[in-house]
Amino acid sequence: MSSNKQTCVVVGQDDKEPIANAARFVYTIAHGGDYQKDWKEKDDKTAKEAEKHAEECSKLPMDCQLIAKLLENNDKLFSDAKAEDVETVFIIAATVAERFELETERKKALDMIVEKAMESTTSRVESRLRILMQLYNLTSDLETKFKMFCRIIEYVKKANMENVVETLVVHVEESMEEWKQMNDNNGSERNVYLEIANLLSRMGGKDEKAMEFMLKYLATFENNESALGESSAAAKDTIASFVRLKTSFSCDLLDYKAIQALKSSNGKVFELLEIFLTKDVSDYLAFAKSNGALFKDLGLNEDETLTKMRLMSLGDIRNGGGEVSYKEICDKLQVDSNECEEWVVHGISSGLVDAKLDQMREVCVITRGTQRVFGKEQWSELKNSLSNWSENLQSMKTLLSTSEDISTISAL
Repeated sequence: MSSNKQTCVVVGQDDKEPIANAARFVYTIAHGGDYQKDWKEKDDKTAKEAEKHAEECSKLPMDCQLIAKLLENNDKLFSDAKAEDVETVFIIAATVAERFELETERKKALDMIVEKAMESTTSRVESRLRILMQLYNLTSDLETKFKMFCRIIEYVKKANMENVVETLVVHVEESMEEWKQMNDNNGSERNVYLEIANLLSRMGGKDEKAMEFMLKYLATFENNESALGESSAAAKDTIASFVRLKTSFSCDLLDYKAIQALKSSNGKVFELLEIFLTKDVSDYLAFAKSNGALFKDLGLNEDETLTKMRLMSLGDIRNGGGEVSYKEICDKLQVDSNECEEWVVHGISSGLVDAKLDQMREVCVITRGTQRVFGKEQWSELKNSLSNWSENLQSMKTLLSTSEDISTISAL
């Protein structure tokens, strides 16, 4: 089918000629003509009608009326023309719109062009997305550029174009600081984080990256407590995602104001997180017994959730290292004695602990564990430890320097 697509001639000598060429091309395609043939045979009926249409478009004022006329046969353009020609027509329309005198007309025209490009989420989606991206690149106004990017996310979501999500992720990470400087910034950039998180959640194997963007979203409420009500659903989803995630066993979620706000708006969900981060398996089992409906609401598998709770409890059973008896492990994890070694091996393979089993003495020698909570307090402790370590190192360096000086004097 692509071999029969027709080619548009757009190079012109003056300001009006690209408009006329685009209008002539779209009209010819829409009325079943052969553009390359009709371009040469001026006496052809379709060619004459296309020429008349082009002249009409060229005489229109530079406003939205012109854009509407250029793209009035949008559906036939996408179905019958080559992708590169469709994109060229849209770029001409966007370039024309950028030259409109009134800002309101420019924005209205761009919205019109975007809507035309997004009309279908099943036909020629790659071409439509390229058009949206080119429109984004053509836009110079920061606010308009940001809104354009939001429309791109919207289209990718509706068209299920998971193959481009990672490209969007990179662009968000590169552009967010600039977007935050928008003059009328009202926090709308946070919604980009949320949309990207949702897109990543739909993709297989991207749960950790989705969690990263969800946390970026929640972090935007730290200095905007008046808007915390907006974060409730996302905070709830974030907790569910953390509990569900099989590769994350430590977090600082309790430090987020959006999470803390759930105490009053969704106390049971907050309690579940507290249990995972600060309490024991016995607390979890009691909670799960009386809150089965909550697990279903959060989309959690109770068996998998219990496994994670046991692993996290094992991870911080001896944070600083040391020996722990099989019995203590079994009591902590609420498992039978014959399951102890299996759970330790599971903990080692999950990266939660470094440990060795002493089967003769029935003890586990742990050299490294994993704290379930690693937030502001833990960072402060780590900072102090590093500071002390640095001071001790400096003292040792001074001592060694003094010793060398003494040795030199003694030799003399």
